[in-house]
Parts: sequence; structure tokens; C-alpha cells
Amino acid sequence: MSHAAPLGDGGHEERLSTKDASRVKGSGRDWSALSEEALVEAARTDRAAFGALYDRHFAKIYAYIARRVGDEETAEDISAAVWERALVAIERFEVRGVPFAAWLYRIAGNLVANHHRRGKLLSFVTFKPQHDRGVADSERLERRAIVRQAMAQLSVADQEVLGLGYYAGLAPPQIADVLGCSIAAVHKRLHRARKRLRALLEEGESSDVVSAP
Repeated sequence: MSHAAPLGDGGHEERLSTKDASRVKGSGRDWSALSEEALVEAARTDRAAFGALYDRHFAKIYAYIARRVGDEETAEDISAAVWERALVAIERFEVRGVPFAAWLYRIAGNLVANHHRRGKLLSFVTFKPQHDRGVADSERLERRAIVRQAMAQLSVADQEVLGLGYYAGLAPPQIADVLGCSIAAVHKRLHRARKRLRALLEEGESSDVVSAP
């Protein structure tokens, strides 16, 4: 599924595919030498610089989305939508506000939450293993599916903070940047969300025992 976002240039509109963003080579400049802030500033007017931002952050943003939705094709669509929005809104992004990566996670989290609210992403399809590694892999995937199902029963707020902590691997200060709250509030939210998730998992284990023949 191809995704593109408009980028104004003169009197007409061009479209830049987010899947091709990393291949945009405008001036041939070594963008890796630029700081994040300088690269964001350049990306406001230079599509090659935006492609460099895409290269820097795509893998982590995609992994975060994929682990929250559990479906590769859906994750690709949402990831593309994140970069479309980022391309359209980068002119309004405040460099001195939150870090660029935190801004991307915020966009991704909102898109995932919106789709969950519409009931389109409550699918617990696990990733197909690339290699047959036997029973151990099957058990691991089964446990992952059980956790994902329990996660889906939590509130959107709980899913978000746990997703940022465990799926995106962000530390509390980074989560605070994404959510726009204090570090203390993040610790409190993580503690409460973990407690609720643990209760759901324990409840599921009890149900399995009761229903077993």
C-alpha cells in the first residue's frame, strides 16, 4: 500500500512517498554530520533532509507501532501515516519543545489509539517466525499473544504508557517528553498500569485452570 504526503513547492503540489523518503538524495550532502536540531531545521524546506530524519527514526517508530498492533501490514500503514503527518506538520514543529523522536512517538501513539477506538486494530495476530525453531518459539509467541490480549483490555492511557516503556524501550524521562507530563507522573502511571496488567494476566491464568478438563 503506497502512502504519500503533499509538499508545497512554488505554485504546485508535489507528493513524496514515505516509503521512498530514505532514498531522496537532493544535494548529496552528508546529513549524518548534522545535529538533530539542525537536521529538523533543514528538513522544513529540504526533502533530502527529511529523508535523513526518516532514516534515523523509521526503525524504532515502526517497531513501536508493530508491537502495539500485532500485525505487520497494519503497522506499515500506520507508520506511513506517521511520516505523512510529520512531513505536513514539520514546519510547525518547535525544535526547542519536545525532542523530534518524542514528537514522532506522540503522533504514532495517537494514530494507534484512534484505530483502537474504532475497533479496527483489536487483532491479536502474532508475527510469523522467519525460521522454524520448534516448541520454544511457539510458546514464546503464545505468551506474547496472551500479553497482547491482556493489554487490549486496559485503558488507552495504560496501553500508551506501557507501550512506550516496553515496546518502544523509552526511559521515564523520554516517556514524559512524549506524554507531556512529569517524570514522577510517568512512574506513577507505569506502576498503576503494570498492576492492572498483572491482575488481568493472573485472572486469565485462573480462568484457564477452572476451564481445563
